[in-house]
Amino acid sequence: MALIQEIKDGKVVNDQLTNNKKEETKNNFDKDMFLQLLVAEMKYQDPLEPTTNTEYVSELANFSQIEATQNVQSKMDEMTASNYVGKYVIINTTDSQGNQQYVSGKVDFLEKKDDGYYVSVNDGLYNIDKIETVADERYYTAMLTTKSFEDAVAKLPTLQALTLQDEEKVNAVRKLYDSMDEYQKQFINKESYDTLESLEKRISSLKES
Repeated sequence: MALIQEIKDGKVVNDQLTNNKKEETKNNFDKDMFLQLLVAEMKYQDPLEPTTNTEYVSELANFSQIEATQNVQSKMDEMTASNYVGKYVIINTTDSQGNQQYVSGKVDFLEKKDDGYYVSVNDGLYNIDKIETVADERYYTAMLTTKSFEDAVAKLPTLQALTLQDEEKVNAVRKLYDSMDEYQKQFINKESYDTLESLEKRISSLKES
């Protein structure tokens, strides 16, 4: 192989550094960088020992391999992204104020942008890299129902502040729990259910006194 030296500001840059950059380029499969490196190699080759046609063919073969690998990877990324359509997902994103928030819902469609693939959830577009969980409809429904139950329990008065006037609220939360199937109930936080039972016992005690 001919001597290859990178020229910068009229000075020869360390050969090892050039080789390292070339190796890094190949590892990252960046065809634009690869072409730049090849052009620089042709421009700054040693005129006393020029690169042969065979060596250039080898370089171009490497480029073709890199390009083919990128095309295959791009196709695989597209197939993976397409699989999200129709699925229920939970997305970890940030709002306009920079606060972390979770968005959940069904993926309606997929859109490709310059920086990657985006999914449409609840009329919003989110990069697929932000997807944390993919779930089937049964699991997703169970998560929503469980959250509704736990939120309802959290809004009930504390045991010390509970009065008979709160009986209707407590009964409503009990009805919500009873409407859930066994699959959904298994995801409920035990502490939330224990709180509901304690409030029910307190209501019974107040009614007896």
